[in-house]
Amino acid sequence: MLFCANLYSQTTVTGTVSDAVTKKNLQGVYVYFSDIQKGVLSDYYGNFSITDLPNGIMDIRFSMIGYKPYDISVETDKLKGPLDILLIPSEIFTDQITVTDTASVKSYQTEKISAKELMRIGSMNISEAVTKIPGVWQLSTGTGVSKPVIRGLYGNRIGIMINGIRFDNQQWQDEHGLVMSSDGIDNIEVIKGPRSLLYGPEAIGGVVSITDEHPAPIGKEIADLNLKFYSNTLGILGDIGFKGAQNNFNWLLRFGGETHADYLDGNGDRIPETRFGGYNVKTGLGYLKGVWSGRLNYSYTNYTYGILEAREFEKEIAKNETRFDRSFNGPHHQLKVHNLVFQNIFIKERSKIKVNLGYTYNRRREQEGNDERFLPDSLQFGDLNMTLRTASLDAGWAYTVNENSEFTLGTQGFTQTNVNSGERRLIPDADVNSVSATGIFNYHKEKLTFEGGARYDIFSVKTKEYGVKDSVNYFPEISPVYRSVNGSAGITYQLIEKLLLKANLSTGFRAPNLAELTSNGLHEGVFQYEIGNNNFKSEKSLEYDADLFYDSRFFSCELTAYNNKINDYIYLGQTNDSIQGYPVFRYFQSDADLKGVETDIFVKPYDWLNFRFNYSTVIAKRKDGTYLPLIPADKITAAVHLELDNWKNFYSPYFTLSTYTALKKTRLGENEVSTPSYTLLNLGFGCDFKFEKQLFNITISCNNLLNKVYVDFMSRIKLISADYNGTTFVANNIGRNIVLAVKIPFKLSYN
Repeated sequence: MLFCANLYSQTTVTGTVSDAVTKKNLQGVYVYFSDIQKGVLSDYYGNFSITDLPNGIMDIRFSMIGYKPYDISVETDKLKGPLDILLIPSEIFTDQITVTDTASVKSYQTEKISAKELMRIGSMNISEAVTKIPGVWQLSTGTGVSKPVIRGLYGNRIGIMINGIRFDNQQWQDEHGLVMSSDGIDNIEVIKGPRSLLYGPEAIGGVVSITDEHPAPIGKEIADLNLKFYSNTLGILGDIGFKGAQNNFNWLLRFGGETHADYLDGNGDRIPETRFGGYNVKTGLGYLKGVWSGRLNYSYTNYTYGILEAREFEKEIAKNETRFDRSFNGPHHQLKVHNLVFQNIFIKERSKIKVNLGYTYNRRREQEGNDERFLPDSLQFGDLNMTLRTASLDAGWAYTVNENSEFTLGTQGFTQTNVNSGERRLIPDADVNSVSATGIFNYHKEKLTFEGGARYDIFSVKTKEYGVKDSVNYFPEISPVYRSVNGSAGITYQLIEKLLLKANLSTGFRAPNLAELTSNGLHEGVFQYEIGNNNFKSEKSLEYDADLFYDSRFFSCELTAYNNKINDYIYLGQTNDSIQGYPVFRYFQSDADLKGVETDIFVKPYDWLNFRFNYSTVIAKRKDGTYLPLIPADKITAAVHLELDNWKNFYSPYFTLSTYTALKKTRLGENEVSTPSYTLLNLGFGCDFKFEKQLFNITISCNNLLNKVYVDFMSRIKLISADYNGTTFVANNIGRNIVLAVKIPFKLSYN
């Protein structure tokens, strides 16, 4: 109703894009209005024009391969003439021409990985890809099941966002990965530290935000084919996408799949039941009319993951399977996920109102296999079958007061239902509801940027009683309600011309999940009896961090230190009790303290050569001085990268040599076993190749080039071993893996 007047008020933005050094006009620059998800390519003369835009303040990004992206905000109805944009070549470092990176003015730590970088890395999954970022690790179960670890926290302490809406995939379980493919992704952004103010009650460790690919430029209908081959798992991945756009309408469709056999460790031994595969479909529709822009995104994912269990390792090794076997006769998880996101934004003068709606259907089946190896057990209750339905809302009103300040009022919420239909239960049937109110103020002027705000949350859980009281697998009816007030304040200040200081103070909270509140039964796979506590309080986090960032022509360096204090931290600990021969683990609460340091150094002595080095460590203790369990070992990464000149039909050839070092794990929690240090050598190279009029993007990455035998501390299967025919087999991590990736873009129309 606020926008009834002048509903169809529209404007046009025009301009020219040129090379900042040569002043030559640039053709093919993608001019993208992120608020309304609408873009166009500059023509032969570097000119661009976008019509039918709302009157108001909008963000624009100018991007092109070989140039640094440039972001500006404009008030479309106040422009006096065409925009004159200069892009700096990515290999140029100069003191005379400067571009402010939008991430650098934020007071909190954030870093993105683009689709191009994902292709070059050659990772097996999204969680593995983000480990390239300082302060980020992964908790893995083989190569298919993995989840990100940010500054020592994971699972329900990390918020997962897809296209701006909360995504929940039963993250309370360590062996529940993200279950999503990298197909059709534009970028992955990792935000470190408590972000409850912006992203909700589970973001006390950080956020992983995934954004799907941008629409096609206006007037274009394009497609691309992506193929990958993984040598270690004999894996094949393929997807194809189609998209097009007119002035006020755009569409896209993408579908693909992958299949992997069991991986081999550095000894050439097969690690059984680590196979996985599946397929996915994505589609999107966007429409712009007057002050309103809307986009509907839908994805369907169907994946199956083999699960290696300790007691079956020897039998699995003894099985007479071919190297190509991809059947799922043993323990495995089947997952089907429907994810629907409806994004809406209304832009009028200095106001932006967004209303994003989401719905996720997540069906998880955990099956124990269907052959004679899996004998009856008095504490096994058959297969697990859970359906989680989540409806989400994210709405807000942002008002730009002037060129220096903006405030935002918003609300987030979700309603969630978990239903069991299998013979075995790990958590009860339950309803979960959350609602919040948020206020944020932003100020930026010259050398100073400030962001601060407050948030109020109400989080409620209601479970249904199941089973016989005081017996195995009994779940009581509980209905706790958690309330919390949180805030955040951060500044970025330019101390001198090339030196930035960032400081941030944030609080956050997390309500206990269903497993922590209600567990009462045998956990399959690790075979431990787990007991929860329905009297738990919510976790409350207070983190302060400081960051120094220096950036010059040939050298940049970032140093970050943080301290995250979490009151009533919930953890799983082993007791001296046992039930029918199985060890009993209980969930406990204690105040905890997580401290860490991250460094990132970048050196570029020549336009074609650069070096990067980073180091990350986190020290996590309970109040009594005992180290917390499952905290990653310190890591060091180093890389040398060469970006060469074009040669004949080969464009932008590159070569990368990198190392990943995990130091010996010495700070151990109760009943934990140390793992030795290891260093992996990785190699990558590729280029754009033009044959006739067709362009091919080709990359080859070789991870663990020297076929190192190693075990990572954050591998959930690291302690599994078996003796067979006089030989001891250990569930090591993956050996050498060569990944060949080919991307073929092509047009659907040639007008």
